[in-house]
Amino acid sequence: MGHSVLVLDPESNALEVGKHGWVEDVDVAIARGRSWGVLCLLDWLEREGVRSINARSAIAAVHNKAEMAVALASAGIPTPRAWLGPVERLAAQISAQDYPVIIKPLFGDNCRGLEIVNDAQQLRRLHWSEPTALAQKFFAGLESDLKLYCIGAEVWAVRKPSPLAESSRQPRNGSAELVPLTAELRGLAQRCGELFNLELFGVDCIETEQGPLVIEVNEFPNYSAVPGADEKLSNFVLAFAKQERVL
Repeated sequence: MGHSVLVLDPESNALEVGKHGWVEDVDVAIARGRSWGVLCLLDWLEREGVRSINARSAIAAVHNKAEMAVALASAGIPTPRAWLGPVERLAAQISAQDYPVIIKPLFGDNCRGLEIVNDAQQLRRLHWSEPTALAQKFFAGLESDLKLYCIGAEVWAVRKPSPLAESSRQPRNGSAELVPLTAELRGLAQRCGELFNLELFGVDCIETEQGPLVIEVNEFPNYSAVPGADEKLSNFVLAFAKQERVL
């Protein structure tokens, strides 16, 4: 379509700080990842007036799981009950009826570092290398997760086998399935996007008797099962790029 793409990987590219020539022909920056190297490059581009999807501030808003949990709760978005603090203090604070809980590192990704604990004794025995952890009420026995995938104002609901299911009738790497999107789910996704100023994002949910709860929000998900996702993403980026560059 006559468009060129410059791919920059902070782990394989080196750029001299203060040299701006490579930025001049960049109309829009698309961040794929949340490493400190990616965030630094994105900050550099934005300082040079390049518009970005998603903005660095939006990615940073969902990078720290504790800050994200506080923002969701403060905005009144339904989420599981959560606690924040050192593991030994969490063991003293969380009531017996609130177990099981899932312990999360503040900057974890793709289920890395997650620990499910069933009581205070198990939590006290947990070897946790970080000074602070996020504990979240865990709903055991759920076989699938509900993902809300968003491209701008468009929203799709997708059900995927849960990687945390204790015993699943579906393969752990089973395929994602598009499911009907309700007005409630659409509104929930849009509230999350507005809260964090995200444009390409996913909302991880669980379905309970009290309604859907937001587990967390992620920038630029994989859009599994979204029909024509590649084309929809391309069209969104091209439309975004046609807007005027920041001066």
